[in-house]
Amino acid sequence: MRVTVVPDDNFISVNGEGLVFPFPHEPDMHALQWAETAGHIEYKPQNGVMPANRPLGEEDFASVVQPYVTLHAQEKARRTAEEQAEAQRKLDEYNSEPARFERLRAERDARIAATDYLMTSDYPLTDTQRAAVTAYRTALRDLPAQDGAPWDGGGEETPWPVMPKL
Repeated sequence: MRVTVVPDDNFISVNGEGLVFPFPHEPDMHALQWAETAGHIEYKPQNGVMPANRPLGEEDFASVVQPYVTLHAQEKARRTAEEQAEAQRKLDEYNSEPARFERLRAERDARIAATDYLMTSDYPLTDTQRAAVTAYRTALRDLPAQDGAPWDGGGEETPWPVMPKL
């Protein structure tokens, strides 16, 4: 296990995964370094004098190093839970009825817009064809008011009217 702690930067790294967050620490500690079975604590200068590093051995791991490893694990778990909650919130919002209606209407509007050129007075359609396109566009406009709407919000399960063959 490799651990680096830099209190002034609110930084703890465990096995190369660094996190920045506030945590309690020894007041004059500049940094803690641990690699596999040994390490040391570096201290801040006192009155212009650089104190000696404090060596750490395996007997110090549980009381000196492990608390920082535990803080790192707790912060990582907190962030993971927060990310999962945010992802669930976004999924719930995406699947909400208002969002599904918004997607349904957007797809419906795009399908109507794709037929706008057919409704111009100079587009060559027979009266029967024009009536079929008008019925198709009306069915699209009425889609959000049908029972069960918004279904899947304009996705595969939405019962789209079929564009007439012209």
